[in-house]
Amino acid sequence: MGKTARIKGDLDDIEAILEIISILKDVSTNRFFTFAQQKEDFAKFLELFLVFFSMLETVETNCPLVRNSNAGADIVVITSESSFMAQLNSKVCSAAVKEFEKNPGAQVICVGYRGADKLRSLGVQLSRVYENIEQMGRYQVALSVRDYLIERIMSGESGKAMCIYIWAKSFNILKPRVVKLLPAEELLAAPEEEEENASSSEAVPREKKKFLAESSIDGLMKVLADIWVSCRLYEMISDSLLAEAAAQAQQLESAIEGLSKDKKGLMLSFKKASRGDLNKAMREVFTSSRVCRRR
Repeated sequence: MGKTARIKGDLDDIEAILEIISILKDVSTNRFFTFAQQKEDFAKFLELFLVFFSMLETVETNCPLVRNSNAGADIVVITSESSFMAQLNSKVCSAAVKEFEKNPGAQVICVGYRGADKLRSLGVQLSRVYENIEQMGRYQVALSVRDYLIERIMSGESGKAMCIYIWAKSFNILKPRVVKLLPAEELLAAPEEEEENASSSEAVPREKKKFLAESSIDGLMKVLADIWVSCRLYEMISDSLLAEAAAQAQQLESAIEGLSKDKKGLMLSFKKASRGDLNKAMREVFTSSRVCRRR
């Protein structure tokens, strides 16, 4: 096969691959905006919990879900089990390692087997791993994690619980985010990181209100904590769909840029090779005509 034919074959292959990747990128982009529209907004619903939690600041109670002095912490890390999510999982796992260093001896719970493998490679020991998220169901995963966290806090094995996941701030910006789950006093002690959370469910005016508790705070808090933690976890696990779609689109965009550069180089080589073939043919014709004249 001649050089020109080989380059033309490579050029045709790249054009076909570019067309396929462009279609996949459009699909991922559409998925992102579709998920964004379908995403259930828990903000107003969760604000009501925080209003109640703020009233508990003045209440005397021994309920560990409100406040406690237990040592230790539980860190839930939400990762993706989809393919080509290595960069996304690396971001959330790196953030988990930093948080683990702040809380030595913390128990790390990972959602997603790919993230679990990454955390183990970083030297983090996992107390529990939840795999096959799609088959198990995102809501069921949220309930299972919730039961585990609340049980540990109620038994005194842990003092607080937090969750780390990738937050899709926009289509192009994906950031690891740390969310405090329990105890209630921990949610009100300090706002969550950065001003970007001003529009989130945590950014609520902390008005101290007096109230009369007709029921036991312990029993009331147990019920509300179940709903609060399960809803919060379900929201974050569902938000991972947005991050996955955005990450896929970004990776495909990078692939398109790289292949486009290769295509330009091949087109230049193809033009040079075509000119070389044309010059060679012209030389052969000129040489043949001179030979014919001499005869």
